[in-house]
Amino acid sequence: MPIYEFLCECGNRFEKLCKIDENSVSPCPKCGEESRRVMSTFQRGRSSGSSGMDYSAGSSCSGCTSSSCATCH
Repeated sequence: MPIYEFLCECGNRFEKLCKIDENSVSPCPKCGEESRRVMSTFQRGRSSGSSGMDYSAGSSCSGCTSSSCATCH
């Protein structure tokens, strides 16, 4: 089963395992209202390195001075 992302009007974004033919709406775990399935965002990788991911360019870590997210988390 694929993992889909859902977005609620309350602003909560969450993931849920769903069957491919399952409905594109789901109750929000935060407020209980109906939320809709949205397109997922993907991290762009690179071909070299141990993890294959380039986290240093455009990192979403605020205040991080490291060149590798592995040391932040």
